[in-house]
Amino acid sequence: MSIRFCSVSLAVVCVSVAAATATVTSAHADELPVRKPGRWQLTTVADSIGMKTFETCVTPADGIVPGVGDKNCRVSKVKRLADELYVDVECKADTGSEKTSTVLTGDFSTWYRAVSKMTFDPPEQGVSHMGVIVDGKYLGPECKP
Repeated sequence: MSIRFCSVSLAVVCVSVAAATATVTSAHADELPVRKPGRWQLTTVADSIGMKTFETCVTPADGIVPGVGDKNCRVSKVKRLADELYVDVECKADTGSEKTSTVLTGDFSTWYRAVSKMTFDPPEQGVSHMGVIVDGKYLGPECKP
């Protein structure tokens, strides 16, 4: 899912959902962390919506970085520094482009943190950039139906 297809007011929610459900199919997929399958609690913090918490089911095929695997997006950088992984994803659409830069930390079995900055060109609804933090906490192997 590309953030471009979400309104700016919903972009933070889209990042959280995309981080929970995007399928990794890029050449960089083997470099990106894979979360332990099961039920995860995601807490999203952003200036535009405050703090939101929800639960989601994660499978081994679900990616952690929004845009990875989207046909309109490409991973432009994956770089590890100590215990942090830096990932840049660039997406193109008819209406413009967006760049998402994400820093990932955690063990991805019990917890992780994703800090993302999104830049929109041209700005959407007067917003040229925004940030979001997603904290993930593993709740268990069983997913609710």
